[in-house]
Order: sequence, then structure tokens, then C-alpha cells
Amino acid sequence: MLENPQVVVAQLQYPTDSEEEVRSRTRQLDGLKTALRTQPHSFVLRFIELDGLVGLLGFLSSMDYTTSQSSIHTSLIGCVKALMNNSNGRAHVLAHPTGINTIAQSLCTENIKTKVAVLEILGAVCLVPGGHKKVLEAMLHYQKFAFERTRFQGIVNDLDRSTGVYRDEVNLKTAIMSFVNAVLNYGPGQENLEFRLHLRYEFLMLGIQPVIDKLRSHENETLNR
Repeated sequence: MLENPQVVVAQLQYPTDSEEEVRSRTRQLDGLKTALRTQPHSFVLRFIELDGLVGLLGFLSSMDYTTSQSSIHTSLIGCVKALMNNSNGRAHVLAHPTGINTIAQSLCTENIKTKVAVLEILGAVCLVPGGHKKVLEAMLHYQKFAFERTRFQGIVNDLDRSTGVYRDEVNLKTAIMSFVNAVLNYGPGQENLEFRLHLRYEFLMLGIQPVIDKLRSHENETLNR
């Protein structure tokens, strides 16, 4: 089935209601994720030609609250991540007018695995030509989407959260710090000190330094560098 991209793209359009449908859809998307990673390059190209990327982004942007908290969301982001591991797939995501914005919207979930995957995608995009600007624009978009007072507010808040599912979430805190490092150290900031200092000031104004100092207790190389 997954050798035929047309079938996969068609499946992205069906609604999901019951728990069994959630499990079934998650399995389908996990199968697509594996196919995008392991099938020949022609599969990825055909998937894109059949508007597979448009289907993935449309699904992401139209999810209801319940779906956004579910394993479906995690698997959808996993498909986007797998697609972006392919040079053609990555180019199409970056060229899509709202692609990175839609991916950033997925930060608005309490699903830790989904958040980590989104931060990993955005951090990686900072490293490719033209990607850093798109990420900064996407974070401005997310600020409005999530009704944040200022850009990066939610990320710093998540870094500081230490109750409930966030209590021992070193993976999320590591992903946030890796993303912050990518934002600060790549793009125009590589050559322009003033630009880098301006971004650093944004994070400092959100109180990130005391949060980082508090996180020193987490024995994790990425958090402590």
C-alpha cells in the first residue's frame, strides 16, 4: 500500500473520530514516515507531485484540540520531519508559503513528543540557507496564533515548567536549548554581532537566564554547555 503515494495522500483527507480510528491513523502515518525515509527517491518525488506535502500541512492546520494532543499529531510531525530529511522534500517545505508557520503552530500542544520533534525541525531549518529568517517569521506567526505577549514566550515558559508531565522532561528542555542555540548562533547572527545581541536580548527579557541557572541541576551535556 505504501508503495503507492496516491493511496497515502488520499488517506490524509479522511476524518478521525473513534479511538480505534486514532490508532489506525497513527499506524498509517507511521508507515508513511517509514516509507518517506526508506523508499526510493522517486517515492518522495511522487508524494510531493500528488500534493502529499499540502495534505500533511492541511491536516496539521485543521486538527481539532483532541487530535492535536494525540499520537496522530506526533506521527504527522514525524512524516514532515522524514520528508525534510530528503533534499527535495526539504526544498519543497521551505518553498511552501506557509509551511514553516504551520509546523510552528504545532508547538501549541501538551504532547511532549510532538513539541520536541517540532523544535528539532525548526532548529534544523535555522541551519539551511534562508531558513533562519523563515523560523523567526514563524515564531512571530506563532506569537499571534498562541496569543503570546511576545515572541519566544511559550518556549521560555516550557523551559521553566517543572510540574505534571514537564517535571522530569529533560528531552524537551534539551530540545528547547538546542533550538535557542540555533536561533542565536546561525543566520545573520553568524556575521552580525548586533543582530545576535538583539536576539539574545529578546530571550534575556523573557527571563531565560535564571531559568538556565536553575536547570544546571539537570546533568545533561546540552543543557550545561
